[in-house]
Amino acid sequence: MQLKFRVIQSNDRGLITKQGDRTYARRGPAKGEEALELPTLFIWVSGKDRYLSRCWTQWTGERLGDDFIYVVSRFRDVIDLHGDTRYHQWCSKQLRSELWTLERAALDLAGVSCPPPEDVYEADRHKSAIYLQRRKQRLREQTPALSPEDKELIEHAYGQRDRLNEEAGFIEYHVDHIIPLAKGGAHHPANLQVISARDNVRKGAKVRSPIE
Repeated sequence: MQLKFRVIQSNDRGLITKQGDRTYARRGPAKGEEALELPTLFIWVSGKDRYLSRCWTQWTGERLGDDFIYVVSRFRDVIDLHGDTRYHQWCSKQLRSELWTLERAALDLAGVSCPPPEDVYEADRHKSAIYLQRRKQRLREQTPALSPEDKELIEHAYGQRDRLNEEAGFIEYHVDHIIPLAKGGAHHPANLQVISARDNVRKGAKVRSPIE
């Protein structure tokens, strides 16, 4: 039977390091699982650093704004994910299982403490989640009928991005829509290019010529 995981990502707002630590997440427990202890993948990101804390958590019954507070009921370890750029694909059940069983040396983080959720809570952080939902909807709506060759070219573009990021050891490259989705651009190989994350952020939703 495949394990069901709780997945929490922390962008520089506290790393889980021991039993009793508390954190928060947007997603609440499923109905009937309010008191259930679940294996948890907690990824902490700060700049180029990416650590994975593996533990078990339970909902405390508390809410913080629109978020749910969880407590670490059992702690396993923290490992370094530097050089592994797959973390952003962890909606994949297979990847969650791979991260749970990944064999790497546990980090010695004695003395590192996780701040209380109340001290680091960001009330407006869901704006990025809303943006991602809109982007996914645009991808669905603005993907034309694709031939097998088109699909292969799209996979190649994302594969090239992943290879470059793996070599860099962090997310240095993005797949960019030359005509942005926000401007009506299509999710089609003719409208895709692999560029640096810096160039992509600088470009934003502007329409520019392909970057050489």
